[in-house]
Amino acid sequence: MRRDYREDIDWLRAIAVLAVVAFHFETPAVFGGFVGVDIFFVISGYLITGIIQSELEAGNFSFARFYERRVRRLLPALYAMVALTAIPSFHYLLTSERQEFFRSIAAVVTFTSNFFFWFQTGYFDHAAVEKPLLHTWSLAVEEQFYLALPLLLWARATRGGRIALPVLLGALALASFVLSIWLMKSDSSANAFFMSPPRAWEFLIGGLIATPGLPVLRNARAQQIVRGIALVVIAIPIFSLRQGPGFPGFNALAPCIGAAVFLWSGIGVRTRARSPYSPLTIVKFFGQISYSLYLWHWPLFTFTRFSKSSLVLDASDKVMLFVLTVLISYLSWRFVEQPFRQKSLAPTRGAAFRIAGLATALLLAGSIGGIVASGAPSDADRVALQLESYNNYNQRPLYRDGVCFFSDSGVFGADCLGLAPGKTNIMLWGDSLAAHYFYGLGKVTDPQAVNILQATQAACMPTLNAAAQGKVPCRDFATQMEAFFADHRPDRVILSADWLEYARPPRFDGMIADLRQTIARLNAAGIAVDLLGPAVQFRARLPSMLMRARLRNTDAHPDDFVLPDIFALDRMMKAALPPHEKFSYISIVDAVCPARQCPLTIDGGIPLAWDHAHLTAEGSMYVMDKIVPLLGMK
Repeated sequence: MRRDYREDIDWLRAIAVLAVVAFHFETPAVFGGFVGVDIFFVISGYLITGIIQSELEAGNFSFARFYERRVRRLLPALYAMVALTAIPSFHYLLTSERQEFFRSIAAVVTFTSNFFFWFQTGYFDHAAVEKPLLHTWSLAVEEQFYLALPLLLWARATRGGRIALPVLLGALALASFVLSIWLMKSDSSANAFFMSPPRAWEFLIGGLIATPGLPVLRNARAQQIVRGIALVVIAIPIFSLRQGPGFPGFNALAPCIGAAVFLWSGIGVRTRARSPYSPLTIVKFFGQISYSLYLWHWPLFTFTRFSKSSLVLDASDKVMLFVLTVLISYLSWRFVEQPFRQKSLAPTRGAAFRIAGLATALLLAGSIGGIVASGAPSDADRVALQLESYNNYNQRPLYRDGVCFFSDSGVFGADCLGLAPGKTNIMLWGDSLAAHYFYGLGKVTDPQAVNILQATQAACMPTLNAAAQGKVPCRDFATQMEAFFADHRPDRVILSADWLEYARPPRFDGMIADLRQTIARLNAAGIAVDLLGPAVQFRARLPSMLMRARLRNTDAHPDDFVLPDIFALDRMMKAALPPHEKFSYISIVDAVCPARQCPLTIDGGIPLAWDHAHLTAEGSMYVMDKIVPLLGMK
């Protein structure tokens, strides 16, 4: 049964896909564009529930017809993208990465890629940008939902289910949401993100909107007001929500509720004839190609990024890439999606299933062949494979992780903050970009004369002003440090942190004011303070950039690799924090990067950093060897 076309659903699809694309293309201000996937889930739940219910009521529901529609809708464009994406993988991926890529193809065609990538990486991890098929996890979740919902609705309709449909769907949605929150609270956010049961509530919210008997808005003005409110509710997380382990959970409520309310406000609204040049017609166009646009944008972004020496795309690159992505997506929609959906290709159900089965078998065979072909590294990428090992670098012992960095107990004990009589007591205070100096500091100072204290907490600026910290662990960290300095007097405190993050506009002036206050309080207690300026940071993971340069047989240049923002921020901080008695500002980039030429590798090819900023053990020694003399400690 064909339902009346609703252009507003294509508008909502356009919002969802453009939000995801903007997020992945690192568009400024679109911090939470990843919630577009949640909007898609709500739309899918609404459409599938409505279609199945209408067919059940008409007495003509068929599982075969339902899955034929799913096959025609999902597989042709997906399989075309997967097959064509395999071509550049032989040029841009390391052998081990190609092995993983071809294993991911098998996961994609069996709709288990959410499990595959759950085992491989977190969605927001740095390494995620090196996985061309990562985005297919959401299709697996959706297809798994399609296995459960039709059976549930059919069983209720045919077995005389006594529970009202809204009550049933609402109870299941609540159970799924509670499971999601429980997983988030028990530090299993990856499970909540990638797995189907804790995501089911997003589909079921859409399904609730499609249930018969739901009150419908009839007043045109009320429809417009409610739709406007829904758009605001959707926009807030798109532009304000930050990526990280706090998602989905409660943070997924706003985009899902906003999408559901938007769908509800459009029930019964007629689709109007519009000019081809109307803005809403253009929005509808993006909604129509949204599936192909979602499929193609990520692998195109990944391989285009691999083609750049810096592994970073500038604004003009992204604009051109977006245009190319839209063009390819339109061609996919026009010549792959539409012919199969309109049955000009595979006109019968049997033909559709046979083609789908054959294509699946071919892709699985290609997956096996690709894994075998990528079984042994070539001579050209053996050095790159050594660099690849840094993507799994174990920094925990270097940072004293769980003890003096990110303390498991939340309290730094005597092992971290114990003063040593008869020695110069130097305290390293800050976040991970302070912790990465600990190893080198210990190696280039005399342990018989210098005792190094360490208080480092991830993503927490070193400050005595607990109110200035945005996170509870950071406020607790600041409070603990204030208590420590109340009755302890180290000879010198070294402050270091990810100043680039804390100084993001418009926070620079507030950061400087907070640092001045903290420095003044320490100086007043008779403690000398050294502040280390911005650390050397790179445009992307340094080992990955070096790997790609090696594979392309190109020279690695610091100008292409180093993030230029560190030099500008260093000048600003140097001017804002002039030296005075008991305080000195020490420029890392001046000491390590003469003429702005930062070292990329040291000691015969070891990367300075194991990711975009955090130093390797050798890198920490290299930097501290240049910094310690400036502290007057060596």
